[in-house]
Amino acid sequence: MSQHRRARRYGGEAAPGQVRFDAVDWAWEFLRRNADYAADWRRSIPRHPPCLALMDGTRLLRLPRRFPLAEKWGLLAFADPMLTARDTPVFWHARALKRLVRLRALPPCEGDKEPPNLLADFRVERHAVIDADGRVLVLLKGRGVHVAVELHDLRVLTRRFRPAFELERLSDLADQTELLKRLQRFMVSGPAPETSLFGGDERLRQALLALDESLNGKTYRQIATTIFGAKMVAEDWQGPSQFLKDRTRRLVAKGTELMKGGYRDLLG
Repeated sequence: MSQHRRARRYGGEAAPGQVRFDAVDWAWEFLRRNADYAADWRRSIPRHPPCLALMDGTRLLRLPRRFPLAEKWGLLAFADPMLTARDTPVFWHARALKRLVRLRALPPCEGDKEPPNLLADFRVERHAVIDADGRVLVLLKGRGVHVAVELHDLRVLTRRFRPAFELERLSDLADQTELLKRLQRFMVSGPAPETSLFGGDERLRQALLALDESLNGKTYRQIATTIFGAKMVAEDWQGPSQFLKDRTRRLVAKGTELMKGGYRDLLG
């Protein structure tokens, strides 16, 4: 892969592990390399659905109808596969995201101990989509994690509200508590400790590199050189241990698996 091509695929970074990808970013990076997805995107109309920027910086997409072909891939609408996770908002379907917070907005009430909220109080990236049935899904992204919030009221996008969070099942309590703690951290200014929904960021980075090199027709040895460096490959490739060869094969297989549908497991 040429240096220019690599920069375009990785949003200008030498490798995606050098920026703080969260789980949905990783999922998109593998999906956009899928040739079948790219073919479906080329057939879609419109290819680039109009995305608006609200005054508070929230990026908003309003869908006039459903896009079943995009939903097949876990999306509400297609995103351009030539653009990295850093260069375009990706609007995942609620069913694909699996874990989300349900928020019902109550009107501000005089005498409340806490002031009412604005969506802009969450000081991270905010991507909102209104689907064909008028449902609102907001993806909040920052500090290496994300939280998907399903809203019951369009006015939440621009007005102050008192949040009431809904719990469907008692068994969801632990997951919901974790997500609500993330939301709370999103309202705090300044840097915060970064955590990840997926602990194997380095393995994902290596799997993505292995996938790219494999798609470009590189041999396993060339792929290993890209990932582990020429010195390690020269020392270990012809040795009695098959560790480096087996690891490279596993990384190519993992990257291919994630591209072909395994990316959905990253969205949990």
